[in-house]
Amino acid sequence: MTLSTPGELNMYRRRFLCALYKLAKGLMDKPVDADKVFKEMDIGSFSGAEREATDNLVEDAILNEYVKRENGRKIMLTTDGVQWCMRECNSYLTYTIQEPTLK
Repeated sequence: MTLSTPGELNMYRRRFLCALYKLAKGLMDKPVDADKVFKEMDIGSFSGAEREATDNLVEDAILNEYVKRENGRKIMLTTDGVQWCMRECNSYLTYTIQEPTLK
């Protein structure tokens, strides 16, 4: 199953890049396994085609210059990627990363 339509790609791009941003702890040039990023998205609609969907999302992010490849399946955010994530992932990160407060 590929992400062939622009609508499908847009739907998952934000989740993928925000998951990468979270796993990279907001740092540029911190290598993260692309499959781990996809798993962090926690979607089950690609059963059996996870690797292909991951590859589609990575290619899209590379074409948009949001990520670059490291070794193997490792990817890293670029300067543009970090800036995009800071703009687009704020509400996502506030919800998923925020430390609980002690009473």
